[in-house]
Amino acid sequence: MLILTVVLTLLVAALFFWLPGRLAHRKPVRADFWGGPGLVLGVWLWSACIYEKPGLTVGFDVFRLLGITGMALWACALVCGFRMRHRLPRFRTVAAAGLLLAAALGLEGFVCNLNFWATHSYTPVDLRPYLSEDADPEAPLTLDDEHTTLSFVGLDQELYNLQLSGLTYQYDGPHPEVQNPLFTFTVATTDEASSVSRQSWPWQVAVRSVRSQTRSLDLSGQASTLTLTAAPYEGEYRQYPLTYTLQTVYANVPRPFDFSLVRFAALFLLLGAAFAVRPASVLWQDAYLQQTRRYRPAVVLVMAFLAVLAFLAPFADRFNAGVATSFYNTADWDGESRITFTKHINDWAQDTAAQYGALAHSLLEGRLDLEKDPPEAMQALENPYDTAARQEAAPDALWDVAYYEGRYYVYFGLVPCLLFQLPFEALTGVGDLPPSLPMILLSWLWILAAFGCVKQAVRRWFPKASAAAYLLTATGMAASSQIYYLLLRPSVYEYAILCGAAFVLLSLWQWLAAANTPVQQRGRLLAHLVLGSLCMALVAGCRPQMEVFAVLAVPIFWPRYVRDKRLASRSGVGEAVAFLLPVVAVAAVLMWYNAARFGSPLDFGATYNLTSNDMTRRGFSVGRIAPAVVTFLLGVPGFSTVFPYLSATRMSTNYMGLTITELFYGGALVCLPVLWGLVFLPMARKRLGRQRDLRGVCAITLLLVLLLAVLDCEMAGVLYRYQSDWLGPLLFVAALAWLLAEQVLQDHGGQPGVAVLQGGLRRALPWAVLLGAAYNFCVYFAAEPGLIGQNPALYQNVSRLLQFWL
Repeated sequence: MLILTVVLTLLVAALFFWLPGRLAHRKPVRADFWGGPGLVLGVWLWSACIYEKPGLTVGFDVFRLLGITGMALWACALVCGFRMRHRLPRFRTVAAAGLLLAAALGLEGFVCNLNFWATHSYTPVDLRPYLSEDADPEAPLTLDDEHTTLSFVGLDQELYNLQLSGLTYQYDGPHPEVQNPLFTFTVATTDEASSVSRQSWPWQVAVRSVRSQTRSLDLSGQASTLTLTAAPYEGEYRQYPLTYTLQTVYANVPRPFDFSLVRFAALFLLLGAAFAVRPASVLWQDAYLQQTRRYRPAVVLVMAFLAVLAFLAPFADRFNAGVATSFYNTADWDGESRITFTKHINDWAQDTAAQYGALAHSLLEGRLDLEKDPPEAMQALENPYDTAARQEAAPDALWDVAYYEGRYYVYFGLVPCLLFQLPFEALTGVGDLPPSLPMILLSWLWILAAFGCVKQAVRRWFPKASAAAYLLTATGMAASSQIYYLLLRPSVYEYAILCGAAFVLLSLWQWLAAANTPVQQRGRLLAHLVLGSLCMALVAGCRPQMEVFAVLAVPIFWPRYVRDKRLASRSGVGEAVAFLLPVVAVAAVLMWYNAARFGSPLDFGATYNLTSNDMTRRGFSVGRIAPAVVTFLLGVPGFSTVFPYLSATRMSTNYMGLTITELFYGGALVCLPVLWGLVFLPMARKRLGRQRDLRGVCAITLLLVLLLAVLDCEMAGVLYRYQSDWLGPLLFVAALAWLLAEQVLQDHGGQPGVAVLQGGLRRALPWAVLLGAAYNFCVYFAAEPGLIGQNPALYQNVSRLLQFWL
């Protein structure tokens, strides 16, 4: 069979070495060799890796013949099809779609299912007869606090993989949330290379993830003993008791063909995107503004895909999502309603996610404070903001609320409550709308605003921008943002931040649209002005420090209203009034709200926060600035070869004072390659000198980013989520930098070396977008409280789908 397979694959190689030249009526070229014999050689190398255990030539049968020959035929035919697709001009799009579909199917079938091909000839071995202690061979094996080890002796055979059979969880305690648990096996063996059990590997197993219950081994010859030691999962947020039973452990189990529709769809989308934005693609040739209708479906498709991901993001962690139904989070479902909200007013004191619900309830009762009374012991303290004294005197005092003159207040911005929780309770009578639901809507608005900002920038400054550049820069803004991280943790902190970030981008979008609207279209112009100013004014009621981005109105409107002196006209004055009116109205409401609570219209109450440090005496310190700015922008995360491939770090500093910090997953400039496009700005100084409004937007945004980084570290600390205070505008400036680079290269087309630079930019931008999305994907699974403990089945399934070789 081996010789026959070699002959068949040689025939395949010869066929596809000869066929392209024949179809093109030319002699064979070097590319024909790589598309035929080269690919076949690669298939054989891949097969040698797959069949390393027990060996490529051992047990070679018809199944291997079909698998290797089929893979060689698929690879060669696929490459040949892509090379010859131009010969079908009328069906080029259909042919490309078919080839991409075939590529995704082949990758899923031949590559991602390598364990199916490798283990087909295995003969399963029941290891239970080799157990060193088995009092009752008919009873299930038990894993608990007293029985943590399974020891198999006298094996004397090769072990290629292990599979748990009949694994069940036996917990019957009062906490239903532990029904989706996780535990870790430590695997140790002795083999021909070592008579001492010195190999030791962790094997994480989730009861509801069948994929995690099989694991490949790579031992040296025959194994003599095998020891499996179980340990319960004990994370900071979740701990699962070790109470399992299983029937047996099998070795050398043939793995089933595991076709994953999700993985296949992801492969197809990635391949399709890569093909669409390849350097030779028509998307780089067509100017987006000249072909807007043609590319509108692609824009809508990308936005819809990002929106679907945003919709799903909060529900990966049912403990934080705040909702339960008959099919989701059934442990917290009331058994009657279509949807049950699990953040209740009555227990909001233990859950900060419900603070806005409690505030809405108080407002409907005519109160500005919260209905819960502070402990009398805390009211008697000389300094209730002293954390240690407060915990000792009043351990039941609330956290992360403002305490002022004997009452509790919500110091987070009022606007999210007014927009969502208050009208929801007023209309339905239900006072516990979880933040995850309005946060989904806010994330959709953020995505819409990102695409809108880039489109308006193209209209104003880059009319020749290609469709590919527009799609990639806008997608890069959304995919590199923190919206998915914030959605995973839908608490009041992330809620307020996402609301403010969405309104900042919405405001910039509407202001740019107003600046681009001809003055003759006065109705549209006024609508954009009012909506933009309203959004920016609302930012103060979400995340007040983000209000600094209102300064961007100056470079945006300067050319029309100052340089062209429209502000001196009657129409210009009317437009200025429309611009200022929403600001005045919102400011009046917020200033009254602040004064009624804290006696000052400019006091939002954050200083009175009951948290881990005394905010009233925090003060300003220069020593905090440099470590914070470096961490925010240049912090390097921990990297690993184990999913999710990165880990959190903590800020290190020699500053001998108070700096509040939490786990950090990397600085923006280090981890988001889209931001690397900022290097183009100093390289295009002459062009920016001629477009002063563009230069103003870029320069002012960069200065405001630094200012916000400093303000955040001085007012609160260095927390990963605080990057969202300024990341949206910074990503927008990075998008402008990429578009500027493309425009400069377009204007210098035909000069020596420009074509090479254009090709480099067309390759670099897609990679920047992809790597930024991949980074945020890893953060999503690495971020605390950690899906490994919150949703072990999802975590393990995703881990195995990516690490398909395990």
